[in-house]
This record gives sequence, structure tokens and C-alpha cells, in this order.
Amino acid sequence: MSRIKWFGAVRAFGLLLVLVYHLFYEHLPGGFLGVDIFFTFSGFLITALILGELQKKGGFRLFRFYKRRIQRILIPLFLAVVFTLPLALLISPDFTVGISGQAASSLSFTANWYNIIAGTSYEAQLLPPLYIHTWSLAVEMQYYLVWGLVCALLAALSIAIFKDDNKKRYTCFRVLTLIIAGAAAVCSFLYMEYLYYIAESDLNFIYFNTLSRFFPFFIGSFAAAVWGMQDKQDEALKLKVFSKHPKLMTTALLLITFGAAALILMDFSTHKFDDEFIYHYGFLFTSLLTVVLIYGTHGLHILTPPKMKEPWPLKAVADMSYNIYLFHWPLYVIFTALIINNTAASLATLVVTFIFAALTVYGAERILIPENNTGNIKNKRLATAVLCVSIVIAVGLSGVVIANAPAVTSIEADFASGNIVQDTREIASLKRGIKAINDSPVILIAANVPPQGNVPPQGNVPPQGDLPQGNIPSQPNDPSAPPPRPPHPGDMSVITGGVTVIGDSVPLGAQTAMINLIPNCYVDAVVGRPLSKGAEILTGLQNKGELREYVVIALGTNGTYSYEKLMTQIIEALDPGHKLIFVTPFDGRSNENATITNNTAEWLRGLPAQYNYITIADWNNLIRPQVNLLAGDKVHMGGQTSMSLYADMVAEAISAASQKSPKQ
Repeated sequence: MSRIKWFGAVRAFGLLLVLVYHLFYEHLPGGFLGVDIFFTFSGFLITALILGELQKKGGFRLFRFYKRRIQRILIPLFLAVVFTLPLALLISPDFTVGISGQAASSLSFTANWYNIIAGTSYEAQLLPPLYIHTWSLAVEMQYYLVWGLVCALLAALSIAIFKDDNKKRYTCFRVLTLIIAGAAAVCSFLYMEYLYYIAESDLNFIYFNTLSRFFPFFIGSFAAAVWGMQDKQDEALKLKVFSKHPKLMTTALLLITFGAAALILMDFSTHKFDDEFIYHYGFLFTSLLTVVLIYGTHGLHILTPPKMKEPWPLKAVADMSYNIYLFHWPLYVIFTALIINNTAASLATLVVTFIFAALTVYGAERILIPENNTGNIKNKRLATAVLCVSIVIAVGLSGVVIANAPAVTSIEADFASGNIVQDTREIASLKRGIKAINDSPVILIAANVPPQGNVPPQGNVPPQGDLPQGNIPSQPNDPSAPPPRPPHPGDMSVITGGVTVIGDSVPLGAQTAMINLIPNCYVDAVVGRPLSKGAEILTGLQNKGELREYVVIALGTNGTYSYEKLMTQIIEALDPGHKLIFVTPFDGRSNENATITNNTAEWLRGLPAQYNYITIADWNNLIRPQVNLLAGDKVHMGGQTSMSLYADMVAEAISAASQKSPKQ
């Protein structure tokens, strides 16, 4: 297919949405719809190319199609990975945990399913994966594999039916592709609706799922089959219709095209990732409006004089759009780790991204992909040698990053160390208690023995809860003894039924402080735990009879747009007889995750007015003016002061909750 003028505008528009969404999220929370513009455009373009090949050459060569698609997608992807991965040496090794799996899934076009299996969230995260954005390339390649095979079978069927009539053969193939693409689009969309409304699947599973994300491609394929771009008679008819009133038609097409773009930008892109509108209308209407954009820009291609060219900036951005998409995300992760100010980090990302994209499109790809060698490269041998040396060095440095990638983050390692110290203290205390009993000369009657410690009255509790809590008297010079704590304003004597804390990495950092302060406190906290796991963990503890009277939910640090739905699930999952305390999450950075955690905190503050058994421990408000007490990431505990502050806050909330009635 010859180059269609103004198609570059469709590519540039989709890229703009994605870039603003990733770099300046607060200005375009629905910018992820730009990916659906790319999906629809890819489906249209590929099907148009297949139609053109069948019309001109009388057949369709499947393996040549696969070769060109893999070549076009894999080589730039490989360059993006090997040239950005070494830059991870500039930031914390925490960002490279699991990097081998990320890189392997990206280069094997399985990143969407890798993220589903790994539980990776497309939404905001504390340590975002460097190559999570390659999920879309995986879905795209999976579409090419499926659609290429289907088209090959349809082409073979058309040839078998109309052996000697190429025109009828082409028409048959076009009709068959139209029917199959239309049916596939409907089935894929209905499957997404099923996952959302009936199965109530996790949003990340729906978003990354191959089958539920295929329909934009097939809508584009359907549009290509309807349009029949390569049919000369169709082209003549379009030109005849359009040329009757060229100025009027041009104005009408411009209005329609800009109207479709404005509708996507001003209406659909205001919706967030978890909005029901997005799954019911947003993805679908964006794909349909992209077809309008394609038809409109193609009409402008026909109407504008042949000598008129696309403005060179538009053409350059369109040519580099794929490479810009590849480079921008890992560079953004790296720059935001180096630069606290999000605006400065985003601007640095854009500058370096365009440099990398230009070098790969107009340099490396013209050397590595002969079909892309549309321009002369001076001193090609020297350029080839420089490229090869650069790739070898980049691959070597990438290997260093992968080899030195830690198995767990430093946060997890610190917590594990803290847990060992805490366990050591508890074991030492337990031994002292046993020794004291064995050394006692007095034989007590069991019925007259007062309860030792604070034993929860219900169910079988985990071992941690059965150990002595609070300020344990220590032996002289006992190095394992915790430091003495000042008196706490909360009345801990009211805690008779025990406390269960379910949380993520933030309460895990304050675990020791909470256990030392709050009697009969059991902490179930894990690094990176998403809010979506909250109801499941709570239900599991309930089913085993291990959930205590006071239940503290300290989740949401890994921001999720679905916080209302997921928090409500926790509330509904809680059995009667318990009191619920929610800790508001906090992120002190200027990014998408901070925005979501603030929204989550604001929503949580309204719960006590709706539920008389819910109390709020407002960490978000408490730590905001004291963010300097946190670690360098402005999220996790920065030392004993912040840990004690967190524990005191939870204890005060529990004390306040003791004045309320449990869930009925």
C-alpha cells in the first residue's frame, strides 16, 4: 500500500493520549484509550495490506506476512530493551527485581499473560515494571498470528472456489474477511462484557486478556474490508463522489475528523481506568470513532492535491510513533527515580525518548531492516560497525543488570531482617516464661491460675498472637529486649478480643512497633500486596477462626482505581462480631499513585458516617506535614520515629473503636 497522507495524524493522536496519560496523568486520566486507537488502526492497516496483496498478486503468503510483522515489531523492541536496560544501573536495584521475566516476556510477546500471572497492575504502583507497556505489543502480535492464519485459510478457500477469476476471488475474500472480522469483534466485546458484569473479574485480567482485547483489531479489519482501499474501482468512485464539491467535502471531512478526535479527547478520556463507562462504552466507542478518523483522513488524502505533503513534524512523529511508545515508559520510570519533580522528569523523558526514537528509526533500523533503507546513510560501514559495537556493549550491560538483579526489594529484605529480630525476641521471651514456670517451687491448681498474657477468646490463632506482647520484662543486659516505650494515650486495657492487622509494605514496616505496643496483635502484611487481595485474606482468616475482634485494614498504598469496589468487598466480607479500622494510605510523591491514594483516603473518611462499626486511622493526614520522617521514597517508614507514630495512631484508633458496637 502506498503511503496514505494524513494517516500519520491518527498515529500521532493515539500516541499523544498515551504520552499525556503516562507522563501527566492528572490531565488525562483516560489517556490509556490511545492504545485502542493503535489497535484499531493496526487492524485496519494490516487487513488493507492483505487485501491489496491478494488483489495484486492473486494470493497471500502467510510466512512472508509473519516475517515482516515480527521483523517490524521485534527489532525495534529489542533495541528499546537493550538500550534502556543498562540505564537501570543508575537507579535502585529494587526496580530490577524480576527484570529477567519482564525482558523475556516482552521479547517473546507474552507480556500480557506474564503480567496477569504475576499479578502486575496496569494501574499505579510504587515500583512500576520497566516493560509493563509491552503488554500491548504482545496482544498485537497475537492478533497478527491469529488473523494471518485466518486470512491465509480464507484466501485458500477463495482461490479454490474461483480459480481463474481474480476479481471474484478478491470479492469473495473481502466478503469472508468482513463476516469473520465482524463476528470476531462482536464475540470479543461480549466476552469483555461477560468478564466485567457477570464474572466480575479483576480489571487487570480484563485489560490484559488477549480475547477481551481483540475486538478493536477486528473492528479495524472489518472497516478495511468494507472500505476496500486497494480496489481501483472503489478509489475511482470515491474520487468521483468527493470531487463534485471538493471544498464542501473537505470542510465536512475536517469537521467530522476533528469532531471524532474531540469526542475521544474531551469526553472518553475524562473517565478513569475503573469506570464502568469505559468497559461498557469507552473501549468500543473509541474503536468506532477511530474508524471515523481513518475514513476521514483517507478522504482528505483523496481530496488534497498530490503535491501536498504532510507537515514534516507530523510525518516524523508518525514514523517514530512505535519507537517513541517503546522508549518512553522505561525512560520515565528511570527519570522519576532520579528526579523527584514529575514535570522535570517528564520533560527529560520526552527529550531523551525522541533522541532514542530518531536514532533507531533513521539509523539502526535502516541498517538492520533492508526494507526500511529508504534514505542514504553516509559511511554505512562505519555506521554499521558503530551500531554493532553499541549493541554488544548494551547487551553486556543488560546482562550485568539481569545478573545483579536482587530476588527481593531492599524493603522486603529489611522487613525480613526485622521479622527475624522480632521472632528472636519472642522466642527468648517465651523461653524465659517457660524457665520461670519450671523454676517455680509452687504447684498451682489450674482452676485458680489467672490467664497469662492476652489470649484471644475465639478460634485458633497464628503462633505470633500466642506469644507475650507489649513491654516484655527483659533479663539484665539482654540484647534482644526492645527499648522501653513512653506511656501511650490510648487505653490498651480495652483490647480483650485481640487485633488482626491486614496490610501491605507500610504496616509491615511498623510491625514491630505495633506488636510491642498493642496487646494480642497479629500482623499479616506483605510487600506489594494489592487491595484486591484484602477481602480474600480476611475471608480466609475468618474461615479458619483466626480473625480477632478488632480488624485493621491497612491496604491501598499500591494505588488502585477500584478502591471503592474493593473496600466495599472487605466491608461486606466481614462477619458480625468484629470492629473494623481502616488506615488511610499515603504517597508523598507527585505522581499518579499519590493522586489515587489521596482519593482513597478521602473516600475512606466518609465510611464511619455510613457504618457505626468502622473507625478511621488517618495516616494520610497524620504523616503529610511530617513527610520528612519517611524513607526517601516518601512512602515507607523512615526509622523508629515514623514506626512509633504509625503504631500510636493505630492504637488510638483501636481505643476509639472500643467505644463502638461490633458489626451486627
